[in-house]
Amino acid sequence: MSSRPAPVEEPEDPLDEPFLLGRTVLVVGASGGIGEGITRALLELGATVVAAGRSEARLNRLADYTDGIGPGVLHPHAVDLSDPDSAAVRTRLADRHGKFDGAVLTIGNWGPPEPTPLLDVSDAVWDAMIADNLTSHFRALRVVTPLLPVDGALVHLTGLSAEIAFPGAALVGATNAAKKSLLRTLTAELDGAGPRIYELVIGRIRTRPRAALGVDSPAWLSGADLGRHAAELIAHRGPWTAEPLQYLLDRASGVLTALPQ
Repeated sequence: MSSRPAPVEEPEDPLDEPFLLGRTVLVVGASGGIGEGITRALLELGATVVAAGRSEARLNRLADYTDGIGPGVLHPHAVDLSDPDSAAVRTRLADRHGKFDGAVLTIGNWGPPEPTPLLDVSDAVWDAMIADNLTSHFRALRVVTPLLPVDGALVHLTGLSAEIAFPGAALVGATNAAKKSLLRTLTAELDGAGPRIYELVIGRIRTRPRAALGVDSPAWLSGADLGRHAAELIAHRGPWTAEPLQYLLDRASGVLTALPQ
């Protein structure tokens, strides 16, 4: 596959015309650091955003953060998409919001804050990471995919640790690699009979929580950058809609369809 750079710029001027007006997008993990940036960009582009998250308090903070952002409309929805009864969760979402034109999945757990060599990982941490970083994604896919039409799009985010060794945080990398495999398999199994599936492998992302800790770089993409890119994919516009696997590593690299050699 080719590797084609197309820099993703964060504009100083207002965003493009609100080309998502009339479209409803589900954002799973909307209240997280990356999710809030994605949500904000989708609202600016006119989407009706159903912001799904497990914490009512965090969703309220998201509503405060995006207050006045439009022309889109925010609908916070406290729901656990990792519930094993996926059919019931799907029914609740459909009854309240109907069908979705697109969905963005940005969920996950970094795990213990201290670096831990692989052989020192406890069974408890292993089980928690598999549940939070893999099982949760599997169940979210099982909920969301049937809610999307054939001409809709599901955008899933995975970290670059899926592709590289990740000393001290092996389970982050292992679960990211497994998630990437799940999405690639889902794409092949649907084979055009379901929504378009996009797996975005991302590098470090600028977020408000990271910036508050002094961890930031203008070279990194932001959550809003990812939101604008996801919006293009959902609207089926731009040069990347035929590429199910994409790498968004930093601002200079832009959008790639394979890792640089």
